[in-house]
Amino acid sequence: METSKVVSIPNHWISPKYSFGQRTKQGVIVGIQYYPPNNLLTGLCKESWRYAVLDKNDISEVSHLEEQNISPLTPSELRAELQAKIEAYQIEIVSRQQQLETISNT
Repeated sequence: METSKVVSIPNHWISPKYSFGQRTKQGVIVGIQYYPPNNLLTGLCKESWRYAVLDKNDISEVSHLEEQNISPLTPSELRAELQAKIEAYQIEIVSRQQQLETISNT
């Protein structure tokens, strides 16, 4: 069983626009990193969030995107994507049930 974790963000940071596990047009968000203002490593003058996104077309590929490069799914796109996942899992369940029946009948 998976346990829920709470992440606290300091009050002086801006809140991220997207969250862990959120599905976007680019894929699923699997990581979030905060960059403070005047960050020497990134050369950014203002604070920002960057997201690690698991590519929806190639799950072995993770992209690191700035917040402005993320596009959320519309409610109908999200509904369609989730429905497709549910149908795929239902097919897999039926297949596993048939395998169990085959084992039980031998």
